[in-house]
Amino acid sequence: MNIGIIVNPKSGRNKASQFAQECERLLNANGHSSHTINTHHPDTSDQLRGVWGVWGVDRLIIIGGDGTVHHTLPKLIEHQIPFYHLATGTSNLIATDLNMPKDPASAVKWIEQGGQADFDAPTLDTVPFLIMCCLGMDAGVIHQFEHRRTRSGGLRNYIRPVINEILRPRPAHIAIAADGIDLAIKSPMNLVIANMRSYAQGINPCPNADPSDSKLDLLAAPCSTTLSWTLQTFLNRCRLQIPNAHRLQASTITITGLDKPSVVQIDGEVANTPCLADGILKPQQSITLKMGHFKVPIMTPPS
Repeated sequence: MNIGIIVNPKSGRNKASQFAQECERLLNANGHSSHTINTHHPDTSDQLRGVWGVWGVDRLIIIGGDGTVHHTLPKLIEHQIPFYHLATGTSNLIATDLNMPKDPASAVKWIEQGGQADFDAPTLDTVPFLIMCCLGMDAGVIHQFEHRRTRSGGLRNYIRPVINEILRPRPAHIAIAADGIDLAIKSPMNLVIANMRSYAQGINPCPNADPSDSKLDLLAAPCSTTLSWTLQTFLNRCRLQIPNAHRLQASTITITGLDKPSVVQIDGEVANTPCLADGILKPQQSITLKMGHFKVPIMTPPS
């Protein structure tokens, strides 16, 4: 087989680069061709054109965090190349949800012997995502982290963003419509719209989310203070009911800004879409999340 390896060398404190070298060695030893693309190399764009075209890649191993997969997602959908996520990031929600081992030997075995499944790839204003979209204080932490990022991630690098969000909480000031029906949910709130069940630190606010059911799972919980945010996080972690929260499934969800701007994130990244400047939903502005016809092929375990 002809295998592509996309690696984010800044992920995992050089672990990603070491994993890429080991995958190359194993693949070549087993008689496969491999092409490795460094996402931070000056000619990355030219190399990626090879992956999506002339090299005729059969499978992909993506080495890095969830963000590396997120930024590759449009091309994965367009060219329908099955991928394995060899996770070296901070949260690694995709690999966790799909039970993908985090070692090169397992990645190569899945690539050689595994099957493939087509998973839903919903969109936020035409931008595909795989895991979830959030508005509110959780999204505020991501914005704080991204705006202060100076080196690779790691849990300790989230300490200051969490503290800043605690000191100046930013709940979402929004109205929601699901499949064309307006929802009577008190604002401000925290909102999670999930395609997959995994969430940071095992909090999993939408534990029944399924990336193959053509539905988005929504959890909206009234929230205006740091205390209520902390309580909701604790209740999610313990799989307990959040008072006055709304849960539902829908194929299309429209979110409209109210009196204050709201921060938005998708797949653990600031939501930069054609309609959002720097991931900020402005008052009276609307965005739409849609479960359309997009599918992304993902490697499944060897039988």
